[in-house]
Formats: sequence, structure tokens, C-alpha cells
Amino acid sequence: MEVVVHTAKEMNFPAPIPALRIKELIDKGVHSDIANLDFEMIKMKLQEKDEGLGWTKEQCKSGELEYKRYLTLCHKYGKGMVPNKIMDNFWHFHILDTRLYVKNCEDIFSGYMHHYPYFGMRGEQDAEDLKQSFYQTKKQYEKLFGEPIARSEHSDCWHDCENRCWHACPSIGIQ
Repeated sequence: MEVVVHTAKEMNFPAPIPALRIKELIDKGVHSDIANLDFEMIKMKLQEKDEGLGWTKEQCKSGELEYKRYLTLCHKYGKGMVPNKIMDNFWHFHILDTRLYVKNCEDIFSGYMHHYPYFGMRGEQDAEDLKQSFYQTKKQYEKLFGEPIARSEHSDCWHDCENRCWHACPSIGIQ
């Protein structure tokens, strides 16, 4: 079996996060340390149709902002923040890059930030707790960032479910 070694020049790597983008994220309320996290490889993966979610560049840009805002919420308020689907999808792809995720958690939270994907699935009270926790996250989001967690570029859900729908509608969002 032949082993093929590629040089960095032969491989396709996106450019690092630009300084202008970091400033834009900070201007939108993202904590500066979090704004500086380089998720360009994650965004490249999210754009893949087969192994990602087939997001457009604009969807990745918006998803990055929302996920970095989620991380900012967690940094400021601690555990109990519930992501919407956009944030959660980006988070899943961040977690898959295990080395980057562990390093970023150490740098931002001084330890690993666990993801518990079963919240809301363990009965009626758990579902209600998830719903109330999300409403609390929504309030903190609006307070910290000065705008609602659901905006027209994210969903056309007629009852404004913030991409965490309890009304059995197909939430459009970034998917």
C-alpha cells in the first residue's frame, strides 16, 4: 500500500478568519475572545453537500454569528443556555473537530463544555423545562445583543418559534 503525503500547498485550506470579520462579530456583541475563534474549516465542512449540511456561504456566516453569540451567552451566564437549531447545528460540527473544540473550550471556559442532547426528551416535565430554559435563553439573548433570537433571515415560521418549534411546523431555518 502506497502512502501519499500532501504538502500544505497542495491541500485546500480556507484563509484564516479575517480581522474585518472579527471586528464585525465584536460589533454584534460577540465576546472578543470568542470572535477570534477561527471556524473557517467548520464553515467549509458545513457547505459540503455530502458530509455537511449544504449551507451557503451566507448561511455559514449567519450560523457562525449565532453560534458565537451562543458561546458568548454561555461565557456570560454559564450553564442552562439552550441553543436554537442554527446554533446547535454549528455546535455539532464544532464538536466533531475534537482537537479544536477541546482547545477552544479550554481557552474560553477553562474546561470542556459538554453537550447534553437529550434535554427535553425524558418526559413531559423535561420537555417543559427545555421550553422554559429556551425562553430564558431568548430573554438573555435579546438583553445582551439588542435584537430577537429569531429574525427574518433565519425562519419564516408564522408563529415565531425561534427555530425551537413546539408547534409541529416544519421550521425552515438554516438547514
